[in-house]
Amino acid sequence: MAARSAAVSPPKLLRAAEPMPAATRLRPALLLALQAFDAAVRLGSFKDAAEALHITPSAISHRIRNLEKAMGDTLFSRAHRVVEVTPTGRRLAIATGRAFGELMRATTPLAGSEASRRLRLSLSSTFVSAWLIPRIAGFMASHPEIELSIENSNRVLDLENEPFDAGVRAGDGNWPGLVAQHLMDLHVTPVATPALVQQLKLRQPADIARAPMIHVVSFPLAWPIWLRQVGAGTVKAKQAVWVDSFETALQLAESGAGVALGLAPLFVEREQVGAVCRLFPMSHATGGYWLVHRPQETANPTLRSFKRWLRGELAKKG
Repeated sequence: MAARSAAVSPPKLLRAAEPMPAATRLRPALLLALQAFDAAVRLGSFKDAAEALHITPSAISHRIRNLEKAMGDTLFSRAHRVVEVTPTGRRLAIATGRAFGELMRATTPLAGSEASRRLRLSLSSTFVSAWLIPRIAGFMASHPEIELSIENSNRVLDLENEPFDAGVRAGDGNWPGLVAQHLMDLHVTPVATPALVQQLKLRQPADIARAPMIHVVSFPLAWPIWLRQVGAGTVKAKQAVWVDSFETALQLAESGAGVALGLAPLFVEREQVGAVCRLFPMSHATGGYWLVHRPQETANPTLRSFKRWLRGELAKKG
């Protein structure tokens, strides 16, 4: 009888090591450092990042220095009271912005069914204060099921890396990769109170030299460009006031403090009640406001409701 062959155990297969989860590879301290870095870049300062994260500015600085040590390169160039993002920092900011933005979008539904009815908007501060606020109660009354989250911001809109459904910014309509809905054209023209116009006899552009000129800090060339366009480029006002936005400039002009450049049609209601008036018939185009969003937000029901409401309001007279 033939010998029975011995049972041979099958060879053990060597299993490839499974990749470690990202959260395991990134130590908690490194994750906190990346969060601090992202906040500092997004908000523009260590102080503002500290306030947003509820820690001290020194803690922000310490975390970022640890991150620089881990990466072997500087992320910010530091001067007296000023920090600027280095090329390495800019490359990292693209990655952290995209990562934290995706995390925000991915975790929002976990907040409950109401989260799907939340509309997150990043809106130009002038658009909010001069146009949206007087009208937003109507949207809220007609859409009580929608929860609004609005950020006033004039910084460059980055919808890929920030947790917003849409934004409103001034521009020329060139928004590569985004869906853009034109809202209104903007025209710039000097405005003041009727009393100031009469008192200083402001009848032609050169007469503006007799009035305090109200400037917007972020648009320092607005007045020089307008004066050059009307052929009064050498006009020098007797006094200058600098403020942070066109809306603040308009409020200051409305108080009788001087002459501001108003953005038509954003001051039309004030003009109709006589709070301000246009000094001259000439005005110049300066782009327009656009509602922009990522293509994948086209089917977002809350955004679609907001866009329909915007179209209806913009179609009204005045």
